[in-house]
Amino acid sequence: MKIVLARLVAFTLLALAAPAMQATEKTSHVKTPKVGESLSKSGTVIKNNVDICMVTGLRWALHPENGEDVKIYPKSKHATDVLDRAAKNKSTVRVTGTWKQTVECHYVETSKVTLYK
Repeated sequence: MKIVLARLVAFTLLALAAPAMQATEKTSHVKTPKVGESLSKSGTVIKNNVDICMVTGLRWALHPENGEDVKIYPKSKHATDVLDRAAKNKSTVRVTGTWKQTVECHYVETSKVTLYK
């Protein structure tokens, strides 16, 4: 009886650990951008009400059709205005910039933000 119970417990632990191991494997295949690498993507903009990653002004995320969301830090007032309008109107924008990193996360510092018509 003890052997059956021990096997049942072992099987349950393995069943619970399998999804966690699969999630770890999936995240290890995602390419982490290097600091200074350039980015040029288009997509819709999502605005958050609070700063993300403890970086002042990091309130937007680019949501491309394919891929993961990219946190965006606008360098200029013009870029901030374009991102605000795009988030409000659900418009598509093209963002060009370079990857930066803090202790908390990766983000893109914009060099150019243009609104698609």
